Amino acid sequence: MRSMKHCDTLETPVSSDHARRSIADGSRGKGLGCARVCVVAATLLAATTFAMPSAFAAPARVEPTVATAAPLPSTVRRALEKLGEQFWKSRPETRFEDWDDDDRAKLREAAEQIQLEYEEGQLEDIVEALWKSSKKFGPRAKMSKGKAIIDTPYGEAWFYVVGGGRDKGLILGLHGGGEGAGSADEPRGTWRLKNCIGAYPQGIRLVHDTWNTVHGERFLLTILEIAKVQLQIDPDRVYVAGFSMGGTGSWFMSGRHPDLLAASLPFSGVLMAEPKSQLPRKEDIVGVQHGLLPNVRNLPMHYTIGLEDTNTMPGTYLFVWDRLQELRAEDPGGYTNIYFESFPKLAHAFPPGEPKKALRFLEQQVRDPFPKTVVWEHATKPFPLRTDADQTTRIGKPSMYWIGCSNPVDRQTIRATRSGNTIEIKTTHRASREGITIYLNPEMIDTERDVKVIYDGEEVYRAQPEPDLWTIVETLDFNADRRLVFDRRIDL
Repeated sequence: MRSMKHCDTLETPVSSDHARRSIADGSRGKGLGCARVCVVAATLLAATTFAMPSAFAAPARVEPTVATAAPLPSTVRRALEKLGEQFWKSRPETRFEDWDDDDRAKLREAAEQIQLEYEEGQLEDIVEALWKSSKKFGPRAKMSKGKAIIDTPYGEAWFYVVGGGRDKGLILGLHGGGEGAGSADEPRGTWRLKNCIGAYPQGIRLVHDTWNTVHGERFLLTILEIAKVQLQIDPDRVYVAGFSMGGTGSWFMSGRHPDLLAASLPFSGVLMAEPKSQLPRKEDIVGVQHGLLPNVRNLPMHYTIGLEDTNTMPGTYLFVWDRLQELRAEDPGGYTNIYFESFPKLAHAFPPGEPKKALRFLEQQVRDPFPKTVVWEHATKPFPLRTDADQTTRIGKPSMYWIGCSNPVDRQTIRATRSGNTIEIKTTHRASREGITIYLNPEMIDTERDVKVIYDGEEVYRAQPEPDLWTIVETLDFNADRRLVFDRRIDL
């Protein structure tokens, strides 16, 4: 048996060639002055265990250190609150729906009418004004006997809500099951965390891998928005956890939406794979679903699997662990807080000490919404594909942390790194930089200095990006996340 503290320096050799090709082939900064700016809104090894670190490594919360600004004038605050009310009234109620083009155009026109004298340090007040009417007009569910109920194209859907209180964390617990099987009662009894509200959804359609489906992903994103708006949770403490099919869904959410999570616990699941997901050995896996693994660079994860598991066979998890080791070796500072352990002679069950150990791990994790480095590999149509029974299409993802892309190409990778006011972008499988946007705010840069952007080795931008009200509204809309908001942009 070989032991490795995965959160410490990685010294084990890079894994074998078949794992090396797995994905490639299968696939607020410092104090600032209060310069006034007139703003017009425009524009995995078999039979091997990996030791848990003796002390969990948790990223410190990034606290704003921008200069204190004067309060917003009352007339400006009222105008922003009115804009916020229009925003929440016209925004789609769930992630099963898309914006009406006319409503969005009217919202932008209203934003462009607002003139304000912007001072650095006012972003939080502006977001607060826009957020004020969210609980009244934003995403919400009907509450009945501990259940939150929403209308979807598939009929009513619901999830248990356990606990309450403003600014609590959220643990999203996903049930296991499969074709015709699965109950929200299972995660409700497993995934409980101190100072967190629990949300435990019942799968809309009990099919294999329901959480990864077109409707499953939209349902989970809707729950996260309801939690942020109606339940008023802390968006920097959102966790996803599950066992079996719930573990499969948790890994999927980890790779598709790591920017919305503080950590994940994807126990005893599988990843979509070639030739198939249910295989016992990593050597039998040709590749796994692209658009997931590279994206967990900044996400803490803790999970296990039994080597005798015949319900969710261990092949994909072992294969993925090899690839994660490679990614970490290639990218110092990335993939550093991921704990995985495989257990010989263990079937479809938690190993001794779990999930208590994993829940203690979660207690230490807080999201950094603005990591220095972002890796985003895109999957246009991740598996499982849309079926004739689906009433919606696969939801798009317009941004990852502080990088946006309006015209993504399947399998493209964007790697963005900030060092002071210099941002370096490296891409693969992409012909042009057009359509890529860098979103910024005063927590990330010195706003009194130029920002330099290097794209695939060439300097393409050097200037001071101006604050922009529409960028604040647009990025608030992306995820209904009052922390993941930006007030300036660089369109490449």
